[in-house]
Amino acid sequence: GDHSQLGLESLMAEIHERREECDKLTRELEMQRQHFKQELEYLGGQLREEAVRCERLEEQMNDLTELHQNEMEIIKSGVTDMEEKVQYQSEERIRDIQDQLASLETKISRMEHQAAQHQQYVTLEGIENSNARALVVKAINILLTLLQVVLLILATAAQILKPFLRTPTRVVTTVLLVTVLVLAIRQWGEIKEFSVHFASKVKNNTEKEKLRDL
Repeated sequence: GDHSQLGLESLMAEIHERREECDKLTRELEMQRQHFKQELEYLGGQLREEAVRCERLEEQMNDLTELHQNEMEIIKSGVTDMEEKVQYQSEERIRDIQDQLASLETKISRMEHQAAQHQQYVTLEGIENSNARALVVKAINILLTLLQVVLLILATAAQILKPFLRTPTRVVTTVLLVTVLVLAIRQWGEIKEFSVHFASKVKNNTEKEKLRDL
């Protein structure tokens, strides 16, 4: 009887111990469940925030895409207008260059005529110094030749550059050419004045030599 009583008590103690272990495991599982529940709620909140942020980013991307498309349309329209404007200005400048070349040719013809008259006048007045007369004639001929060469170069350059002046990147060529033409036109007066001054100086020197000989 004592042996059976001890076996029963040992069994009850083991059952009690197992029950405590089960209770402990139950509490631990409940703690883990609460912990996982909190983690899931936190992750769910993070996912909802990310979803909201993604929606906002998508809206911003759509707005930026629409804005970019509008800006591209504006830029394309501006480029088209600029090309038309540059082409029109290029054609206008080409016409101005042609007009200036025609005017330049007229001035050269006038200078040739004046040079011929001046040479005839000097001849009629009679330059006795043959070296001075030859120098004047040679200088005038060289000047007229150079003027004709410059006119030919400018006319050829204008014809060559005409196709290239229809693009925006070649407008600067037209500006430079116009500048060169303006400077050249300004120099004609100085060259003419220099020629007349030189001829007058030679004439005066000749007259002074005549007076000294008398």
